Amino acid sequence: MIRKTLFKLLLTAGLLPALAQQQSVSPYSLFGNGWSQPQVNAYQQFLGGASAADRNPWYLNPDQPAALSAIQYTTLDFGGQLTGVVQSSDTNQQFNRTGGFNNFGIAVPLVKGMGISASLRPYTAVGYDFQQSGTDSSFGGWIQRYTGRGGLNATTLTWAWSPIKYLSVGATARYLFGSADRSTKVYFTDGRFDYAGKVERVLVSDWRWNAGAQLILPFGLNELIAGVQYEPTASLSAVQNYNWYSFKTNSDGAEIPLDTISAVNGSVGTVGLGGRQAVGLRWATNRKSALLPAWTISGHFERTRVSDHRDFNALNSGNYRGYAQSWIVQASMVPTLLSTKKKLSSYFSQVQYVGSFRRDHFGLFVGGSTDGTAVRGWSGNLGMAMPVGGRSFIPGDVKVASVHVGLNFGSIGTVNNGLVREQYLRAAVGLTLNDQWFMKAKFR
Repeated sequence: MIRKTLFKLLLTAGLLPALAQQQSVSPYSLFGNGWSQPQVNAYQQFLGGASAADRNPWYLNPDQPAALSAIQYTTLDFGGQLTGVVQSSDTNQQFNRTGGFNNFGIAVPLVKGMGISASLRPYTAVGYDFQQSGTDSSFGGWIQRYTGRGGLNATTLTWAWSPIKYLSVGATARYLFGSADRSTKVYFTDGRFDYAGKVERVLVSDWRWNAGAQLILPFGLNELIAGVQYEPTASLSAVQNYNWYSFKTNSDGAEIPLDTISAVNGSVGTVGLGGRQAVGLRWATNRKSALLPAWTISGHFERTRVSDHRDFNALNSGNYRGYAQSWIVQASMVPTLLSTKKKLSSYFSQVQYVGSFRRDHFGLFVGGSTDGTAVRGWSGNLGMAMPVGGRSFIPGDVKVASVHVGLNFGSIGTVNNGLVREQYLRAAVGLTLNDQWFMKAKFR
């Protein structure tokens, strides 16, 4: 069984690099190093990203390393999503969609209270294609087109340890890699003038780390968990290729290069990512012999110092200022565990139902006025973790599977002051497999 599972794991890991980069369709990914992607799987997405105090023996928590010490079995986790986005300005409206498999993880308990895990998922995403037009007293009418694609992926290695009964600590090393391709091209309506284009590729490859801790306080069958996370500011090694040139187009619209105005190849430098802190509290009511709580409620707050974000060798953060901040509230329940007197027997009474609400201030200021307009957003999440029956031929062996399905909906930005409002509906699906790989030998 272990050999077959390992073969499937290696096969999946070989395919995921082509699938892991989540494609963005947001004009807001024009700024900085792209639109930040939450470090969550399907289940954590239903929690709204309330990761600091979340702790579970069955499911991975990719963003809080301290939670890994709770894992009791070898756990495989992978999933993806499909997103539909309606993007609106004050005059136009357009529908876009994106999606695919985008996360994978594995966790292995070493001894009681200690575990390791590895994962792969998107870290930032760049994906936009839009244009603006105007007139100039010297050149006449013009159209300027902006395009971009790519982003960073994160391969992680996490370790966690519970040195004493009520405390867990952990750390994650993230290897960030990927590239962003951006271009800006200007087309003049007056045929006497050549067109101009600027094409840039920035390749990033470097390590980043974060740490976390959780304090678990039992009150009978209830427990209160307090969690903290810390991720310092990072300066990541990067290489830039850059070309600024003039061109014409033929009758088919294909570019015909004319002159190179300036070019840079293999320029070595850095990009910057601001530090992040998070705190959270979770209250859970448990039941004897049940690994999932009957119900939970939690709150989470995090902030990222986006004023420390830097484009390639940039001296300032551009349109990012101050802190990005998020506030999250979350609740879950398993109906059959709510009552200690009357047990429900239907399948859907054994499903875990999860809901959350999130507010975001992204620290991004765009257009509209001298200081720009703040980009804000909100989102809601509804999800189910559905158990799937397993089987084993070995006494004492454990095999459990859970399917996660749910919806994420929300809005980013506004149609005021020349900005774009994005209203989205995202369907998420994930699969968690739990398997007891290592057992003590038993004789009968």
